[in-house]
Amino acid sequence: MKPEDFVKEYCIKSLVCCFSGGKDSLVMTHYVLAALEDVDIDKYVVFVDTTIMIPIAEPFVKDVCSQFGWNLKILRPEITFEQKVKVGMPMPTMHRRWCCYELKLKPIARFVKDLKPQRVEVTGLRREESVRRRKLPELYYLKKSWVWKYAPLVDWTEKMINAYIKQHKLPMPPQYKLGIPETCLCGCFSNKKIMMNVKANYPNLFDKFIELEKEFKKGGAAFYFQNKPCYAKDLAKQKTLSEVQQNKKAEG
Repeated sequence: MKPEDFVKEYCIKSLVCCFSGGKDSLVMTHYVLAALEDVDIDKYVVFVDTTIMIPIAEPFVKDVCSQFGWNLKILRPEITFEQKVKVGMPMPTMHRRWCCYELKLKPIARFVKDLKPQRVEVTGLRREESVRRRKLPELYYLKKSWVWKYAPLVDWTEKMINAYIKQHKLPMPPQYKLGIPETCLCGCFSNKKIMMNVKANYPNLFDKFIELEKEFKKGGAAFYFQNKPCYAKDLAKQKTLSEVQQNKKAEG
């Protein structure tokens, strides 16, 4: 369903585009707000700082929203990722994704509940992304919070996303060049290679994971890739490609 048809049919008064700083949410936000440019409803773009974000995400979102004149709202959770872990929450995994609800969905829900009904949260979720999203509906209603959930790109492919970015000359999110596809670094969708790229580009951020590990009473790991523990302290001992190259130059 096209954005303009959805808004008209469901009498939407408040629309919130969830822009995380990635390609899918970038395309979704541009696609939806361009289609609704002349539609008289309240429109917002929200970026949620989960408190464990890649540092370049928020500046990128701010720049893009400024470029297109989008009404940006930056949200944050009441309790940070680090605070949650320090009081006993286990590190997130693919099957233990408490972080998404606590750090991202809750702040959005708090913001949306005060808007004029009918309300809608728009996401860039796509079925192609993962097996668990194969049956993701394009549209559904949450009775508990009285809000519509709308995923207009649900059937789009990666090729279509890249073509849209090229066609509309949208800025490419900078983290992809660093080999870090996710803006939130909770570890749920990461792997060893991605975290080594984090270590290479953001050593101070990576050191936070090492420090968290030291506080785990049962000696748990900072990361669980495919539900297998991976210790930040062990990754810290491995050299990144840039470190290897620097050593070669020094030796030469």
